[in-house]
Amino acid sequence: MLLEARRLVESAVDRHRTEEWLLTALEPNEGTGAVERTIDSAERSLSVVLSGCSDEEIAWLIPRLGRAVGRGVDVRLLAWVGLLENRSFVDRLDKYAPRVDVRLVREPLQETVLADGTLSVAWSRPGPSSRETVVVRAPAVLRNLRTLFQVAWKGSPTLADHRRLSDHMRGAVARRILLALSSGRTDEVAARDLSMSVRTYRRYVAEITRELGANSRFQAGARAVELGLLPATVDGA
Repeated sequence: MLLEARRLVESAVDRHRTEEWLLTALEPNEGTGAVERTIDSAERSLSVVLSGCSDEEIAWLIPRLGRAVGRGVDVRLLAWVGLLENRSFVDRLDKYAPRVDVRLVREPLQETVLADGTLSVAWSRPGPSSRETVVVRAPAVLRNLRTLFQVAWKGSPTLADHRRLSDHMRGAVARRILLALSSGRTDEVAARDLSMSVRTYRRYVAEITRELGANSRFQAGARAVELGLLPATVDGA
């Protein structure tokens, strides 16, 4: 569904590329201002996708989202899980935007700000001097952007779920056990590979499954991928 929604967006963009008012390409130095105006124009809702931010962008973007919440706007942020490695991003969220509803996606998506479902700014990387920014007003494109966001949102874990995990869940032993579960190895083989007894291995598996809120080993593996503890595809190595 996510891939299909993305295909629809790209198709709609191609159809409306020649209609200047519906789809306006901006100069690289105009992108920041367009994003700011779009956020400030929201009266009811903001749907935001972030896949990578410089510290300079974080410094102005996150507080702006927090101010939007303060004036009564429903702000939902889909953030690439890799952004959590940026301490500035996490600190700014906690300080300036604690009431923003944040969910995490495993793979980077098209960076977008969608205001009230009627106006959107989408931009691409790699850098401020070469970034492409487009202001979208075309109803078909906006409809597909909303679909893309909704599909990704519904299938993504919350930032609170990610933070709930204890430190040992992020450790090397837990990761190796999760990899063993994903590879389908038997308990005996996995325990031997990890240099521990089968009993100890099974105790770890039970603890990990419980902490992930899973009902089965298979579900634990799926949750681990959702929360960024494992890549989307693993080879069992």
